[in-house]
Amino acid sequence: MSSHSPQASPAGIARRDFVLSAVAGTSFFGRKSPQPLGPIVISVNAMLDGWAHSGKGLGEGELLAFKRYQEKARREYAISGILFDIHVVEGAYLRTQGYSEIPEKFLAPKMINLFVTDTLGYDIDRDRTGGCSIGPRPRRPGFAGDPFYKTFLGLRNAGETTLEHEYAHHFTLDTRRAPTAVRNSWADLRNDYLLWRQRRGVPILEFRACASSDWAKFQETS
Repeated sequence: MSSHSPQASPAGIARRDFVLSAVAGTSFFGRKSPQPLGPIVISVNAMLDGWAHSGKGLGEGELLAFKRYQEKARREYAISGILFDIHVVEGAYLRTQGYSEIPEKFLAPKMINLFVTDTLGYDIDRDRTGGCSIGPRPRRPGFAGDPFYKTFLGLRNAGETTLEHEYAHHFTLDTRRAPTAVRNSWADLRNDYLLWRQRRGVPILEFRACASSDWAKFQETS
C-alpha cells in the first residue's frame, strides 16, 4: 500500500510536508524524546519465493534489493527503539487458485510473515505499489479463519520505502482493524508522514504501539 510519486521541487516538498503535518495533527517541528526508548524486538519470518521466474527463484539482484530494503528499515526504525529478528525461509511459494495464498506450512505464529517475490498478483497488489499487509481474519461462512500477520513484497514494483511503509501498518496496529478504502488511505498518509519524521531523527511513539503484539517483545537488558 505504498505510494510512489515523481521527485518534487524543494518548494513542493515543503508544502507537502506541511500539509502532512496538519493532517497528522502533530507538530511540524516534532521534538525528540529526552529518554532512551527500551528496545522492542520484532520477529519476522521472511519467506523467499522459490517459484519466482518459473521455478528459478529470486535472482541475485532481487535478493540484494530485499537486503537493502530490510537494512534501510532496520536503520530507520532503530531511531524509534525498534529492532528486527529475521528468520529466512527459502523455497516458499504462493498457491494461486483464483486468489493468492501462502501454504500454511511456511507460516509462523508470533511472527510477521513476510513473503518476498518478484511480482504480486492483482488480487494482492491491485495498485501495483509492490506491497500489501494484512492481519488475522476471523472465521466466517465459507471461509476458514486466518490467525497470521502477513506482508507481501513484490520487488518489481517496490520502491526504497515500500517495506518500511508496510511494516508501519503492523506497528501502528492498522492490520488489527477491518480495512476500508477510506481507512487505508488515511493510514497510508499518516504512516508516510510518521516515516518522514523518523528519517529526520524523531522517535515515533505511534510505531511502538505494537509492543503488545505477539510478534513483538521488549529486549531484556542486563
